[in-house]
Amino acid sequence: MSIQINREVIADGVAFSAIIDPKIKNSVLKIKFVTELSEEAAPLNSMAAMLIGSTNNKIKTYSEMSDKLNALYGSSLYTDTSKAGDCQIITFSADCIHNRFALEGEDILSEMLDIAQDCIFNPNVTDGEFDNTEFELKKRELIESIYSEINNKRGYAHMQAHKYIFRDEPCAFSLYGTVENAEKITPKQVYDSYCTLLKTAVIEIYFVSSEKNDSVKERFSEAFSVLERTPQEPKIRTVSPLKTEVCNASDKIEMKQTKVIMAFKTKSDNKNACTLASRILGGTTFSKLFTNVREKMSLCYYCSSSYVYSKGTMLVDSGVENENTEKLTAEVVNQLDAVKNGDFTDEELLNTKLYLVNSVRSVNDSPSQIVAWYFNNYCCGEKLSLTPDEHIEKLMAVTREEVTEAANSFELDTVYVMEALESSESQEEDDE
Repeated sequence: MSIQINREVIADGVAFSAIIDPKIKNSVLKIKFVTELSEEAAPLNSMAAMLIGSTNNKIKTYSEMSDKLNALYGSSLYTDTSKAGDCQIITFSADCIHNRFALEGEDILSEMLDIAQDCIFNPNVTDGEFDNTEFELKKRELIESIYSEINNKRGYAHMQAHKYIFRDEPCAFSLYGTVENAEKITPKQVYDSYCTLLKTAVIEIYFVSSEKNDSVKERFSEAFSVLERTPQEPKIRTVSPLKTEVCNASDKIEMKQTKVIMAFKTKSDNKNACTLASRILGGTTFSKLFTNVREKMSLCYYCSSSYVYSKGTMLVDSGVENENTEKLTAEVVNQLDAVKNGDFTDEELLNTKLYLVNSVRSVNDSPSQIVAWYFNNYCCGEKLSLTPDEHIEKLMAVTREEVTEAANSFELDTVYVMEALESSESQEEDDE
């Protein structure tokens, strides 16, 4: 039996998707708050996510929450924050075993949902602000997350490059802000921001289980319907405009490898063809960037490309020695020109398609991957019920002409170089 999905609008700006997969042995709830990314609200929302994922007004400490979840056969509850185009996504997740596996017939799902519901609608708040003790603990986590971003030089290079690639666009902002701003955040600011999120975010709820259970939908339909909401529909796909001149930007950082990020932009709506063009260029171990720039020419430690459909942008990511920076950027352009000219074999095209197909076929491996698949359909404006098999069929039908047309639509927008200081004694991990 194949996976079944049914999506219903249950409140103003709130949709509930029931996903049934007979082979799933647990029950998984994911609530996604979708809001426009803003420099001021992003770190506040990230902090709020940390707080609602660890306590509520009945279970007031992380230690108590851990004990309670462990008693529910090792259930889990967690949150995370991510970007999708110009939007910030706050995801609240709860996971427990299916009731049929409870040793004494306990209603594990109901108890798990009670906790989750209290976390969202009855958080650990007193006098209009989050509990200060838990707040201080999470503030330290937020600051550690910011330092972690900085210490991961490859990721940090991308974050800095985004400021130039997506200049004056929400996508340029960090999810966590700066350490200086994090230090100033107050419990009241975070709670106020969370209240705004509850009121204005578009909310997508996913419940994955092996069988239909209308009580979950009814529970959240009732909870959200009593809230006063004025949802603001976010624009997830906002194609980034091409700059009139190529932007060349650089920073100097203490590290071992220079990082180079090149951005190419397109107005093409052919997502599959653009993805294939990007992968043929640099998305596999048999791609042009890997076999030519890395292996044959030895110009870099790594060099790969990825296509961000929500921004109409292809990013080429490299790690090089300082003296090879200009040679590398020139050769990336040459290799893209080769794809534009159709200089790839039918076998390369087929192998690239099969590489992507293998990735798509792993979608059904876990509830989280299943939710990610259908939420990505939502973000991309696809037919919500588009199955992995239907997507594979569309992917395999893409022609050589479509790929070269997509490749020719890409134009160089930005070259960002995070230059390694030669005197660096940093202990950066190798990026392979």
